[in-house]
Amino acid sequence: MGKVVFGAIMPHPPIIIPEIGKNRLKEAQDTVNGLQELGQRIKAKDFDSIVVITPHGEIGQASVPVYTGHVFEGSFSMFGMSRPVFKFRGDPDLALAVIKDCSMTSRCPATLLDHGALVPLYYVQAAGVKKPVLPVAIAFMSLRKLFEFGKSLAATAERIDSNVLIIASADMSHRLTPDAPAGFSPRGKQFDDKLVELVKNYDVEGILNFDPALADEAGQDALWSIAILLGALDGRKVKHELLSYEGPFGVGYMTAAFEPE
Repeated sequence: MGKVVFGAIMPHPPIIIPEIGKNRLKEAQDTVNGLQELGQRIKAKDFDSIVVITPHGEIGQASVPVYTGHVFEGSFSMFGMSRPVFKFRGDPDLALAVIKDCSMTSRCPATLLDHGALVPLYYVQAAGVKKPVLPVAIAFMSLRKLFEFGKSLAATAERIDSNVLIIASADMSHRLTPDAPAGFSPRGKQFDDKLVELVKNYDVEGILNFDPALADEAGQDALWSIAILLGALDGRKVKHELLSYEGPFGVGYMTAAFEPE
């Protein structure tokens, strides 16, 4: 019987790719350490596919876009690193099964991966993991609905006897400092502190009921993908661990591991 074997929250700033960040990498050392640790834990798991949920893909409004391609590729050329081009096998069978089972999904033909998917997958690949990937973009719908999609995703994996691992790609507030990408808001840190606490306590209801005004003001892209991950883990006893949190470049980065027992 297939199941979700592991879940992770991983941030996606291109500056933490060594060839891009270079000597600034050490400013985000806790995050790099957390991602490397997650890579090793993922390598130790027995699974068929990686579902990576990106908030920077072909974002949906009324439905969750599920990528059905056989092959995916992407590069960091937008960030000054044109080589290499990263290539990944897709899992169209799982993708089509997910779409069949869940009415709130749509078929996405895109084969180019954005940095929301590529940064976490870079660290997974660096750990020596070469598994098919199923990219899923977020949709701007309620966290409760995204949670339901996550539940359906887990049920599909069980139905088709596929063991999956789920990565929620998530950056937190983009407004932590005066030189932050989205400008400064004092509520940025308030958002991050609150979400870190909720994740640390595995407070699912607290996350699903997160104050939308605070989330908007913080300029975040974390809650949508995290809600899907939590839905996929619903009904399981989960060992959870916050590995790191920091905001070195005006954006909050969190790494966390979720081990269903």
